[in-house]
Amino acid sequence: MTPEPEAAHDVAALRRGAHERAVARPRRPFAGAVEDLVRDGLTLRRYTPEGRHPGAAAVFLHGGYGLFGDLELQDGWCRRTAEALGVVVLSVDYRLAPEATLDDSVADALAAVDLLAGEGFDRLYLDGDSAGGTVATLAAARTGRRLAGLLLTNPNLDLSLETYDDTLPGGPGRELSTVAMRVWTGVEPSDALRLHRSAHGLPPTFVAVGDRDSLLPEARALTGSCRREGVPCRLVELPGAEHGFVGTERAGEVLAAARTFFDLG
Repeated sequence: MTPEPEAAHDVAALRRGAHERAVARPRRPFAGAVEDLVRDGLTLRRYTPEGRHPGAAAVFLHGGYGLFGDLELQDGWCRRTAEALGVVVLSVDYRLAPEATLDDSVADALAAVDLLAGEGFDRLYLDGDSAGGTVATLAAARTGRRLAGLLLTNPNLDLSLETYDDTLPGGPGRELSTVAMRVWTGVEPSDALRLHRSAHGLPPTFVAVGDRDSLLPEARALTGSCRREGVPCRLVELPGAEHGFVGTERAGEVLAAARTFFDLG
């Protein structure tokens, strides 16, 4: 689907601004190795921590409304995750709208999972933030592999935005979300996916969200679906936190809880 001209212009500006802000941030120190690589045309960044759990690895999908973001956007979170959980993290520069569709984004996530499996990793996780949570959730449901877990931080799950809570001030922004979801999915909001309604096919699922985030209701709804359908789950609501908390020190308490939930202590 081709976006409106003003949306295309906004995407270029959003991408440029997000990248410039990301590369301007100081690199977080990391006890391990960081490597950029390309596999079958897919650009990736691998974080290998010291003292890692053998066979354990996570595929990470960044946020950015499905329109912007790259390997720099949440480099700090990937470094934190690798060290805190003791797993290899493979960050994916997945395809974005308007040039690509949500299904293309998911295909890139699945390709990264297959790459790790092919290297012998047998304890695999999917990790997605915001719009990356959309990609991670769909990939988890669609992969034929048995995953060890799904880690979601303030995920976009209700792509129709029906449950978006305008009374909560710390959300990603309704206006841009509406445009982005329409362009990324290629459908009108009334026909969009509502991933919070079913946990079918999901592995053990950990969800963290700020209690000031407009996406809080859909995070609660997904964990409710998990409980009804017998999927092990945990919801962490961070008091006072807004969308984007993974770039703050609040990330540490979330990863500590996730380490316990996934038995990676």
